[in-house]
Amino acid sequence: MSSSKRLAGTSLSVLASLLLVSAAAAQTAAPAEKPAEPKTTEKTTEKADEPTTITVTGAKSQNRIDRQVYDNSKNADAAIGTAADTLNKVPGVTVDANGNVALRGNTNVQVYIDGKPSAMMQGDNRAGAIQAMSGGDISSVEVMNNPGAQFSSEGTGGIINLVMRKNRRPGGFGSANVAVGDGRYNGGVNGSYTVGKISLNGGINYRDESGTGRTTRRLINRDANGNVVSRTDTNGEGTGGFTNFALNGGIDYNLDDANTLSAQVTYNKREFTSEGTSLSATYDALGATTQRYTNQSRSKNPGSDQSLALTWSHTGNLPGETLKADLRISRSTGGSEFVNINNFTLPTVSTTSDTKVSSRALSNAVFSIDYNRPVGTDQLTTGIQITRDDNTVRNESTGIGADGLNNALLSSSFQYKQTISAAYATYQKPFGEKWVVLGGLRVENLDLDTLLVNTGTRTSINYTKVSPSVFATYLLSDTAKLRFSYARRLQRPNPQALNAAITYVDAQNVSQGNPDLKPQETDSFEVGYEVTKPKINYQIRGYYRENNDVITQTSRFLTGNVLLTTQENGGSSTAGGVEVNVNGQVTPKLNLSLGGDVARTELTTPANGTQEADSVNGRMNFTYTLTPKDTLQAFFFARGKTLTGQGYTEPFGMGNITYARKLTPKATLTVTVRDPLNTGKSVTYTDTKTVYSESSRSQQASVFYVGLRYTFGGPAPANAQQNQMRMMGGPGMGPRPGGM
Repeated sequence: MSSSKRLAGTSLSVLASLLLVSAAAAQTAAPAEKPAEPKTTEKTTEKADEPTTITVTGAKSQNRIDRQVYDNSKNADAAIGTAADTLNKVPGVTVDANGNVALRGNTNVQVYIDGKPSAMMQGDNRAGAIQAMSGGDISSVEVMNNPGAQFSSEGTGGIINLVMRKNRRPGGFGSANVAVGDGRYNGGVNGSYTVGKISLNGGINYRDESGTGRTTRRLINRDANGNVVSRTDTNGEGTGGFTNFALNGGIDYNLDDANTLSAQVTYNKREFTSEGTSLSATYDALGATTQRYTNQSRSKNPGSDQSLALTWSHTGNLPGETLKADLRISRSTGGSEFVNINNFTLPTVSTTSDTKVSSRALSNAVFSIDYNRPVGTDQLTTGIQITRDDNTVRNESTGIGADGLNNALLSSSFQYKQTISAAYATYQKPFGEKWVVLGGLRVENLDLDTLLVNTGTRTSINYTKVSPSVFATYLLSDTAKLRFSYARRLQRPNPQALNAAITYVDAQNVSQGNPDLKPQETDSFEVGYEVTKPKINYQIRGYYRENNDVITQTSRFLTGNVLLTTQENGGSSTAGGVEVNVNGQVTPKLNLSLGGDVARTELTTPANGTQEADSVNGRMNFTYTLTPKDTLQAFFFARGKTLTGQGYTEPFGMGNITYARKLTPKATLTVTVRDPLNTGKSVTYTDTKTVYSESSRSQQASVFYVGLRYTFGGPAPANAQQNQMRMMGGPGMGPRPGGM
């Protein structure tokens, strides 16, 4: 047995033993006397798993020792918007026109659903899911810039956790919404019903959107001395759209005062379609036209997601003692079909066609056990997690002028099976009345097997990584505190990035994976100053990240001006900056939220040397109460320059403006303008010794929405509250276990 496997086995055994001993203690510990109800006090106490709530009129915000929590219920356009719209309102988070999510400009970020990974949010699925998911299904967004040991070490950019809405009030409660806009409409119904020991919740949503867009690209082929060999210019425009149907349902059942069973199922079906026309012209070094053609393209990208979550929650005899077992199973299937017809006028008049058909089946299963218990005034959390991925990706392409026959060099079937076994422990301890420290250690073993079916090539990867984390809070006063944090993170290559087969993209581009990729490692540091007052709160945070074995893209030309793009490890990077967020009630009618950060990034790669970039990111969100029945809400964000390893992406920004009118106590009318300044445009530059390119993509101009939301039902009598509080983790449930 290799040393890495021995280390993995030993480490996991030690931490698993700790978990089992602690769990056994939960069953045998003598019942503790329940503490008296605490008196109301102005003093703030910091706990890892009990949120410290910051209340600002018009916006609910919670900060915990290891994360920031942002409430989505106050967003006037939440019901008619998408998950992308919701995330763009969260400080530090941006989603571009392609659905790419970034946290402080870093796209190596993980997106969880209810605290766990999901096949829906992995690989190529994520962008489509973010753009299609209803924002009204999201209750809150948790942002962890430096996630602790209870979370997977994957994601050097941090973790964004989408907490889904359940509406579990005692009695019956629900809402219905419908919205119509320029070439789009959506609607949905959500509700819950709680009686006795049972709570039911569910929802159904449908969305149909279409729009137009433009693309431009300039691609320059250089020789080894940097001289221009050829230049290709492309200008295109087209239409695109998507439909999305989502269904979810859940049940919670209180077996007794100490045990609760929960089940949640989701189903999601979506399809993206597009049609476009473009004109391409290629010029030689002297500027003479050597090739000219028009391209007509169409594509279809269907997909579906299913998930099942089963949870057992147990409350121990000690105050704050909990044991939780959780099983999540999700599956995502989909495919794509691209057809291109090229009509050449130079060098000769001719017509060619090419097609690409791909399919994917991604299965993900996560099993975890988390145990949380007090140790005097301290808090211990331990847990294990096993994550299994079993995926297949197939690509079939004809290539240019192949008369409908598959090109074996451009077609492949790639399979990978990945198991990540992890165990963690965290310990929180107060030091005097001012300090609270939370330390943690996570051990993860990865076992990955891949198979390239075409060639029968198999690869196996096995390694163990240890990820420490530390959080500390110092109370300066009843309203001010300092925060410190450190975490070690990994960015594992997407298994598809290990696929050595060449994948056809279009007539000018192909891609290829690299089976020798290693994980990128990041050490992340952060210090913050927070002030919380009745009408205003603000945070100032400084952060620094050091990355090694950075995964970057590399490009080179093949014959016929075809560009091959792959990935490689190489070099290192650093990133540091200062982030400021201010939230408050400026006047009795105006609530304002402002945020931004100034950052500097330095990236060094073997092929391109050192790149440096200074960027400024900003965000503004305000709510103005015009009358007791009329509200105006607006938000705008701007993301700064981002390095890519071979170049950079230009700054860009977007925004929404929403007017809400309360027609009755239960009915609200909304009017929304999306991207009112028409700034939804992304531009990317690539600049190496042999390749230079400029690519831009802009979406449809401002979009108008008119929506209506109606709520129905109401809470049950007050005596029904007791059972419900146990279901929601209230009194009698104790703090959440560390695993979420």
